[in-house]
Amino acid sequence: MFQLLKTFVTVYETRNFTQAAQQLFLSQPTISLQIKKLEDQLQTGLFLRSGKQEIRPTKEADFFYPRALQILSNWEDTSARLKEKENFREHCTIACSHTCGVYFVPAIVADLVQQHPHVDFSLQLMNSEAVVHQLEQNKADIGFIEKAVRSEALTQKAVYHDQLVLAGDPHSAYWLLRENDSGLRLANENHLKRHNLTPHLIQVNNNELLLSLLRQGVGQAIISKLSLRDDLAWQGLPEENQRYFYLMTPKEQFRDIIKHILTSIDGYLAEKTTEQGVAKT
Repeated sequence: MFQLLKTFVTVYETRNFTQAAQQLFLSQPTISLQIKKLEDQLQTGLFLRSGKQEIRPTKEADFFYPRALQILSNWEDTSARLKEKENFREHCTIACSHTCGVYFVPAIVADLVQQHPHVDFSLQLMNSEAVVHQLEQNKADIGFIEKAVRSEALTQKAVYHDQLVLAGDPHSAYWLLRENDSGLRLANENHLKRHNLTPHLIQVNNNELLLSLLRQGVGQAIISKLSLRDDLAWQGLPEENQRYFYLMTPKEQFRDIIKHILTSIDGYLAEKTTEQGVAKT
């Protein structure tokens, strides 16, 4: 059964039998046979075939996908517990957008490792859209992002009130923009439109690189005040100078350790509400 679930998940994510076969080191006929066997067991169609390569998941497949991920995750967790017994260690993967990951999450993790010494934490840095994608595919347990994102599979909670500032050389003809899915991209684009600015644009897909360019006198950009250093000139913004950081989690969470970690995060944020401006929830 678990092999059938792995095959289903891979086909669902790739939308392609050939690619699924390559990832699972199986033949394409074997992939097709396993999907057909799973469909027979569930008594429902999971994919619509529209040619040799193109397939589309049915609404039943959309419903089944997150549940299949949870079944596989629970099985892996249970298997690890039985094998390791007394030496078993839990694991928790936290996916973070760039500003959250560098300037906000480390203090939270420092608190978590003290409260949960039996947990192996893994931190992954990516843009906000990628964080959501990792959570939806059950490849991360907890996410922190810099912009509101709708997802039927995830819960979203504002946890920090972030202040935005305009940093860099105010006379520069260049403007630094993050990639399309970055949380700061929209704030910069709105500012340029609002003030009818048409600077030369420099695309940057990493926040630390953007900050290094600003410190070298290359351009200007709207950034989080959390990322400011003493050697970087900046000024306040009169409007739209605030945003929220968001905590994202799957709606269906079955692992007890993740529930305990989320309780610890809530406790930490509650303690820091006054001194750090954390949003009340």
